[in-house]
Amino acid sequence: MMKGYIKNLIVCTFCLQLLVACAKTEEPPRRVGEELTYTNGVTKSLAQLLDSIPEASIYRAAFNRTSIQAYMDSLNEGVVKSPYTLFVPTNKAWEAAGYTKDNINAVPVAALDTIIRYLAVAGGMPATSKLYGGVLLYPLMYSDGDLTRTQVPGPFNAALAYFYRLTAGISDGVLQLNGKAVGKSPAIAATNGTIFMIDSLVIKPFYESYQVLAGDTSFSFYMAAMKKNNELYQQKGIIGAPYQNIQFNDTLSLVLTTGLTTPGTDPVSIVFAPDNNAFRKAGFNSIAAINSYIDKSALAASPDGTQLLTNMDSILVNHRLLINFNNNSNIRLNTNYSYLYTTSLLNGYYPSNLNNGNALGAITITRNNGQIILHRLDAPSGRGAVITTPSDITTLTGVIHRVDNLLLPTP
Repeated sequence: MMKGYIKNLIVCTFCLQLLVACAKTEEPPRRVGEELTYTNGVTKSLAQLLDSIPEASIYRAAFNRTSIQAYMDSLNEGVVKSPYTLFVPTNKAWEAAGYTKDNINAVPVAALDTIIRYLAVAGGMPATSKLYGGVLLYPLMYSDGDLTRTQVPGPFNAALAYFYRLTAGISDGVLQLNGKAVGKSPAIAATNGTIFMIDSLVIKPFYESYQVLAGDTSFSFYMAAMKKNNELYQQKGIIGAPYQNIQFNDTLSLVLTTGLTTPGTDPVSIVFAPDNNAFRKAGFNSIAAINSYIDKSALAASPDGTQLLTNMDSILVNHRLLINFNNNSNIRLNTNYSYLYTTSLLNGYYPSNLNNGNALGAITITRNNGQIILHRLDAPSGRGAVITTPSDITTLTGVIHRVDNLLLPTP
């Protein structure tokens, strides 16, 4: 189980939600929680503010073509000054993504609806908020029961919908969405919410971590190692039915596996993915060498059903942090964490020691000259792994960070 809670994480919950799932997949989840009381002197509504900001004109044109306002109004029935937070891309941000004043009215409404809903949050974020780390938010997106899900280790229960997430934080005055710096413009308070002007268009993720990693040939050794581990576990009778014994099924944490009906309880994973060069540095120059190494593990010679890690998995379990996953004791892992992005790790907003408990992997984090260095908690003098670029890759099932070494117990 987790050894520490988030340090200095001022979870300014935007006086909002965590959104509760709706039983119908055709409607976005509705918010719960107290409403924000705004200070005197604020006179304009969100709509009036949007109309008064020249750099919000493309956003406003896009917003007007959707049904988002009608949905927000429906949530406000019987509620006085129910607030929202809108992250509004500037005209330059829209134009950089290919949307202009001339073509915005030709863009399919469904596309605009998706973009704007992902950047709209039920609940009012105070204009003076200071957010350290990352606050996990659930936008006004429709819950999605139709995602194309990878068949690993088995089919997803299509009756259970997935809820999109957006992580927001403020570090040194810079607003970050999903780990990406999106601007320093101060928030603008309205009578019914807050507007943050952002200088880039942040869009929802489209792929699982498994799909992202499998589609990048620089991670082919990593994916092959996990596949080989799983094959050996299946042969030994350690994993069988989907979702069983997650600690011995490497790929399970990379796919949409549960789709629980309450936002905030669906599992995600932070993956510190070693690239092919990381394996080569550790002496594994081919997939065949990786397979041969795993075949020689203690598990290969153990009796069937023996729950042991392969020799490779004893390394790889340290390359991921599981959030909201159950271990064998049905204790959820790391429930106090949101997505972990490099800015938060660099600024020390999370504990230096991160672990999954019960031999499921643990790492310690150090920082040196702007680099994030990982070591195994059980071998702090062992080989370190540095997070390299590209990193902070947001997926449907978590975040991927590329690292340059395997976390070995020896230097």
